[in-house]
Amino acid sequence: MRKISGLFGVLILSIGLMSCGGGGDGSVSPPPPPPPPPPPPMCATNTFCMSSSLTFFVGGGGTTLSVAANSAVTWTNDSGIAHDVTFDDPATALAVGGGAPGNIPFPAAGSSQRKFAVSGSSHPFHCVTHGASMHGTVNVL
Repeated sequence: MRKISGLFGVLILSIGLMSCGGGGDGSVSPPPPPPPPPPPPMCATNTFCMSSSLTFFVGGGGTTLSVAANSAVTWTNDSGIAHDVTFDDPATALAVGGGAPGNIPFPAAGSSQRKFAVSGSSHPFHCVTHGASMHGTVNVL
């Protein structure tokens, strides 16, 4: 009887060790993938936003906005950095409502609108303060 209970104990011990997991192949799991990049910044429809990274951008990114003739286009600066909007041809940047036409001098915060009347035209602009690399274009459909 003693022999049977000893064998039984060895059998129980063996089963217990096998069920503990062990037995891996020694390889290390790869690290988890990095998190996805943040979504691109969003601007309202027909709006150019100004960033602290010295860029103009439209919703989802990019520096070009296409609009229908006489649609209001908004430039919004909430970057905390003073930017301006200087058009290659300021006479084409028409007033909206009681606002002024032409170039837009900006403090570090604020919004201003312009509209463009001629279908098929293109209206490039840039920030004089930060140079030609900070630029954008309004295309009128």
